[in-house]
Amino acid sequence: MPSWRADSRRSLQHRHFGDFWRRHYSWARLVRRCLGTAHWFLGGGSILQRQNAKCSSLPTRFQHDYGPIQPHNLTRRPGFARFRRGPLGPHLDGFVALLTQQGYCRKIAWAKVRLVADLSRWMQQRRIAPRRLAESKVTAFLKARWRRVPRGSSDQATMGLVLRYLRQSNVTPAAAPPTPRNDIDQIAQEFGDSLLQGRSLLPASVAQYLPVIRRFLSHRFRDGRVLLKRLRAADVTEFVLHDTSNRGRRSAQLMASVLRGFLGFLLQQGRMSANLAASVPSVAGGCQSASPRFLEAEQVERLLRGCDRRKNVGKRDYAMLLLLARLGLRAGEVAQLTLTDIDWRAGELLIRGKGVRLDRLPLPQDVGQALVTYLQRGRPSSESRHVFLQSRAPHQAFAGPGSVSSVVRAALARAHIDSPHQGAHLLRHSLATTMLRRGASMAQIGQVLRHQLPQTTEIYAKVNWDALRALALPWPEDGR
Repeated sequence: MPSWRADSRRSLQHRHFGDFWRRHYSWARLVRRCLGTAHWFLGGGSILQRQNAKCSSLPTRFQHDYGPIQPHNLTRRPGFARFRRGPLGPHLDGFVALLTQQGYCRKIAWAKVRLVADLSRWMQQRRIAPRRLAESKVTAFLKARWRRVPRGSSDQATMGLVLRYLRQSNVTPAAAPPTPRNDIDQIAQEFGDSLLQGRSLLPASVAQYLPVIRRFLSHRFRDGRVLLKRLRAADVTEFVLHDTSNRGRRSAQLMASVLRGFLGFLLQQGRMSANLAASVPSVAGGCQSASPRFLEAEQVERLLRGCDRRKNVGKRDYAMLLLLARLGLRAGEVAQLTLTDIDWRAGELLIRGKGVRLDRLPLPQDVGQALVTYLQRGRPSSESRHVFLQSRAPHQAFAGPGSVSSVVRAALARAHIDSPHQGAHLLRHSLATTMLRRGASMAQIGQVLRHQLPQTTEIYAKVNWDALRALALPWPEDGR
């Protein structure tokens, strides 16, 4: 056989063998990855919550990209040395350590480091020192970057994270307080300061009140020049009728309450001579106009059983739901609970209620056991002192009460409970209703729920069917 024909046959065999190997090896590798990933997920926990020792069952490439990281995993990576050339280069090691503490995986952390390195090059080209970095500079950088590359979903969050890190490290000065742009912003800021300092309201509550003030002043003084002496009762009534035309009952009630407080503030400051707070119309439908929303005791237990406590997130959700269902805590109180608020020796919880109010509640055994299980075997490693942390990176405290209500909504969906009300307050009402049906008095319910006024607890009298049945008149018979 000629040599050229033998070489051609061997080349053809090699080519067929190469096609066969690439086709079957790629499928085998894909199946192996899927099986390994599924096996690992069924073992419990999320990728960002498992420890290094528990990641050995992951496929090698998957473990490399999505497993837990150590700082040297990124700082020794090829290409990291060139990131140190810009003005933010000396601070990249500390930023990588922060990403490690917050539980980011290798792939996400590397993407954030590359974005910060891009910011550092942009600052070097414009000769911007780190001490001059601020929100305005970051916004200009992102706009310039998004003209070159597609916009990333986490670009703004990464820039906020690096700004906080630089300010905590005293590299960049703290952000200056926003300056009022006009008279409306100035008056709203002064009212907000009085609520924070004088009435000890939480910043989240003040953030809900100030838009009402801006709407009222913008509606009355359309040219921007605020002359408070010209306010009349007709102006207040006209704004209330206009503003409530497209709002729900609760939003209208909040608006009326905030407006009364603002007009009282102006009178106290001497900016008005007449008390216009009494001219704010009342919004129909008070707290006694509707029955409280609640779940039956069997539904609450089904809700708790729906948490998969084999997983870390299930341990966390179970402990949170127990606090809501057994102690009747508010969503914000659960989100603000810290490690130092738990007195294990005395068996008590320190609850930070509305405003600056502090209460101590006994720690039931099942609630305490759920907290111990979560803290020992489910809580991610973090420097945060809050008890409950996000299950995904960054491992930090919940943003607010809305995050706790999201946990309740997910639990209701898992338990297949169809309820028109799905917030965290649903479990607080359910506890009060169960106590009332088991013979507790209104005073006892108010004490457990920490109501300041007895009138707040009176709404639960509507669900005491046995007591209401005794008050009902007999049905007339024979048309008499």
